[in-house]
Amino acid sequence: MMETTYPVEAPTLESAHEALRRLYGPHTEDLWKTLLFSAGLTGAETDPGSFGRMVVSMQAADGVTGLCGRSLAMRAAAFKRLAALPPSDDVVVVRAAGEGA
Repeated sequence: MMETTYPVEAPTLESAHEALRRLYGPHTEDLWKTLLFSAGLTGAETDPGSFGRMVVSMQAADGVTGLCGRSLAMRAAAFKRLAALPPSDDVVVVRAAGEGA
């Protein structure tokens, strides 16, 4: 059985930017600038509040951008819950598709 552990990191503005790049490819930058403007950001911010403002801006957008914002909000909520767990020796185990428990 193949087991892999994954580090869990807080989502950032850069991860939001990367999510949009995966969706829109070379057409991302104009949308990114528009979202930064609507969120009142420069893009250089690194605090969680700025990420939250970007997510709100993305969720207010139409179509796939709004869905992307929603998925980032869920990712941030999951991180917050996982980060609140007490430290332990347990690790997250991901099994390959079709493998039993």
